[in-house]
Formats: sequence, C-alpha cells, structure tokens
Amino acid sequence: MNNTLKNIMLTAAVLSLTASAYASGGDPRSLLLELGNPAKSEELKTLVLTDSEAANALLAEALNAGNGPGYRCAAIEALGASADKNVTSGLAKTLNDPSPEVQACAIRAAGEGKNKAAVDALLSNVESYLASARSKGPYEDNLKARLKAIDSIWALGEIGSPQVMARLEKFYAASDDVIRMNLVVSMGKLEPNPHAAPYIRGVAASAGAAGFVRAAAFEMLEELGQNIPAAGLVPSAAAGIESGDIIYTGGRLGTIGSWLSTDLPIGHAGIFAGTEVKNGRVFVLIADCVPNNFIPPGVRNINSWKNFTHHFKYPYYGNRTSRIRPSREQRQAIVKLAREMGTKGLRYSDSHFSQKGPEEFDCVGYTEYLYEKAGLNPTDNSYETGLGWPLTPWEQFEATDVNAAPVIPYFTSSKTAAGAYTPRPAFGTLEKGLFGVSGEQIEINMDITPERAD
Repeated sequence: MNNTLKNIMLTAAVLSLTASAYASGGDPRSLLLELGNPAKSEELKTLVLTDSEAANALLAEALNAGNGPGYRCAAIEALGASADKNVTSGLAKTLNDPSPEVQACAIRAAGEGKNKAAVDALLSNVESYLASARSKGPYEDNLKARLKAIDSIWALGEIGSPQVMARLEKFYAASDDVIRMNLVVSMGKLEPNPHAAPYIRGVAASAGAAGFVRAAAFEMLEELGQNIPAAGLVPSAAAGIESGDIIYTGGRLGTIGSWLSTDLPIGHAGIFAGTEVKNGRVFVLIADCVPNNFIPPGVRNINSWKNFTHHFKYPYYGNRTSRIRPSREQRQAIVKLAREMGTKGLRYSDSHFSQKGPEEFDCVGYTEYLYEKAGLNPTDNSYETGLGWPLTPWEQFEATDVNAAPVIPYFTSSKTAAGAYTPRPAFGTLEKGLFGVSGEQIEINMDITPERAD
C-alpha cells in the first residue's frame, strides 16, 4: 500500500502542473491522495472532464509502461469518464497492455465509460479466450484469461453497441454455461436492436439450456419489457449448478479496480440453491448476505440474478465448492440451513469483525459459516484471524475448486436456438416452494462428479 500511495503522490505532482482550470477550485493533489474515497474520485473525474490538458497528461502516465500497475490503474479509472477522442482511443490501447492488472482496470473503465473505441479489443479478448480454452471451460488453467474474457463480455454489455450482437451469438454457441449466462445478460443490455430479444427468448424457451442460464434469459426479457410467460414451458434437464455450490460475482471488495487485487475481480459470494419453474418462467434460487441498505438487506433468500449481481452491475464468475467435495447430504444441509437463516432478519457486518455471525455476517463469512456447519471448510482459518483477516471473496474463490461438467462446445447456425448442451447426470428434486415461494418444480443437480480436462 505504501508503494501505491507513493505512486498516487507522483500522479498528483504531474497533474498539479496542468490542472489550473479545475472548475471547482479544488486541489488535485488532495483529490489524488484520496482516490480510495468514492466522493473524491468523482471530483477527479470532473477534473478530467473539464480540463483537456490535465486529461491528456494523465493519459500519458496511464500509457507509460514504466509506471507501476497501481499508479496506472488510478489514472485509467479517473480517465474513464472522459469523452475526449484522444483519451478514449488511448485508453483502448491499455486493453492490450502486457500487465494483467492494467488490462483489468482498462476493461472496467471501458465498460463504465461506455468507450466504443474499446469494442474491437474487447471482442478480440473473448474470441481469443474461446479459441484457446476449447473444451476446458470452467476448468481453464489460466484463471486470469478466463476472468478477462468474462469481464470483456460485461464491458461490451455496458457499452451497449448493437453492432456486436452477431458476434455475441457466435460466442454463445462456443461457450460453457458461465460464459453463456454473461453473454445473455450483455445481449439484454445492448441498445435497441431487432435481434437481442428474439435470441434471448430462444434461450429462455430451450429445455436444453441450463436452468440458471434460462433464469438469466427470462430476467433480461423482463428488463427489455418483453412479454415473459411461456405457455407449456418445459423444465431444463439440468439446473447447471449443483445445489450448495458457492457462486461468485463482483462487489465492494475485490472489484476490477480494487487496489488490493486489480486482476482478480471477485467481490461477492452466495450459495446456489436451485432453480424453480413458476408462472411460465424459470427462477434461480440464491442465499447470500448483503449490506443493510440493500433491498432485501442482510442475510436473505432471493430468486434473481439481478439481485445477486447488484442489478447486473457485475459479471457472474461461476460456481465452486470446497476441495473436500460435499456429499449429497452435506449439500442438502447447507441449503436447508440457508433457507432457515434467510428468514431470521440477520444483518450484514459493515466492520467485518463479525464475518461468521452468529447475528451479523458478511457475504464470504456467511458462505463459510454454512459450509462449516455442514462439516466443511472452504478456506483455511488463517485467512480469518490475525494478519490474514478479513477473509475476502477472492481468497475463498482461489481456495475452492471448480464444480461443473466438462464442456464440449456446440456450434449452431440458428440465431434463436439456445443450442445443445452437454448431457449431465441424473438430477434430484427438492420440495416445491423453496424459500417460501410456491412453484411447480425445482431442479437440483446432486450428482455431478466433474473431471478436470487435460
């Protein structure tokens, strides 16, 4: 952290020479020294918008490979708000930077800034990953490459250029379920176009699609204002995620622009509890813990990806489980306990001093607690005490193992079909109305025994 502060001070020195036109009369040095403060960060973005000379000076620092990743990420994050063509095209270059940390910051900035100059590089990121991953899917041995592709898909959705729709369709056909879900969400975020809704409707209607992907498709149809109910909807053969798995998205800790880990953007964890067919659509069922100002707050049971990903603000990074694999009975115990705790009004611990309860939790502490109560321990206890405290979602993500069926990409020329999915083993069912919501059927995968792809 000392090196980061040193770099921020150097950035302040550069900007102090060029920021005389700062509209509010604020001191750029003081702003840059408080980049961790979201309010001050917004003021810095205002500076970039109002002073072209300052923006271009900061761009030069962002492009300078001699500077440290933390220094360059600070500059990239501030510049993301600029509409200056020289700045946006310059930021697009950082997407191909040799530093994975800088690449991650650049992807985030491209999405948040809706930088259309970055579209080609983002598409190339996804295409390159799918070509190299082949059948590895979630078992990709280059985790950073996989996260880079997922983040690039997210950024394409944030930018919203409808011209990318055809490429996203092509990617869908060659992807595993986690990538597919992210593609569906990004398709639904694109600016109005005649192709997104019909394609997403095809995914939602396909019984061959994984249940959790279909749930996302139904949610995006709702976001698009489409008529959702599908008469005679056939349940999926597979939920696509095993009941009791830990699932991950972004969040306040570990986001792409995080000072702590710019290249590992995991920031929020929850427990997957199944899917439910109700009222002509598929719902996902999730247990998690969120800040007390969220709706719903604290320890909760929810039935949407929108809630879990904080209104689709972050990508979905996949499902994992403890390295000692839970038994069927342990998975049932995890879900049962989560179901019960989600009704007790338990709160989120903003201080993170009470990560694992009993009355206040944070997101990763809650998932850890549920696993420990079932006799499992996803993350070594050294991360929860002493110098290891607090346990973060990305630390848990790294400590756990992927849990998914091996992937054999399926290619189809149909623009509306979801494509065929890899067959999976038998699936159990759980009682109707999990989390107190009445429904027709819940699909829970109890029997996947994955093997790592070579």
